[in-house]
Amino acid sequence: MSPRRRLMQATLKMEGEPGYSHCANLLVRSWRMIMVRGVECPLIAREFKCVCGRSSPQVFSAFCSFLCALALTQRRCLLVNPPGEHALTADETRMLTLIAAAQNDCPRMLDAHLSWLAQRPLHKTLEQSVRDFAAVLSSHRLRLPAPVPH
Repeated sequence: MSPRRRLMQATLKMEGEPGYSHCANLLVRSWRMIMVRGVECPLIAREFKCVCGRSSPQVFSAFCSFLCALALTQRRCLLVNPPGEHALTADETRMLTLIAAAQNDCPRMLDAHLSWLAQRPLHKTLEQSVRDFAAVLSSHRLRLPAPVPH
């Protein structure tokens, strides 16, 4: 296994965490679909409805706000795999780790990933957005596991 792949797998504990598969899969699949089909895709709306029920518009809106903040603050173009691909890109893993760090109150990990993803003057914008989104996820019992420090 390559060092890069080991690093990606070590970033998040992926197995044995309640709710991980629902939350992480929802976020990654939705991000990929948005990149290909846009936010108006009915498949994305259906997926959020299946996972979040009546709260799906609120969770989806928070996710879109987070993605907009990420797009506006990014240091470089982020790589996202096409829908249906099983492997996560390094950027998809970083996005999940950023949200997990905000959700699990890991300030050092959050700051490290903000530095990697966002331009310095815009850190606060992305930080506020990810904290807001993490709070919405938590309030709807959607959790990502705490990130594992390297």
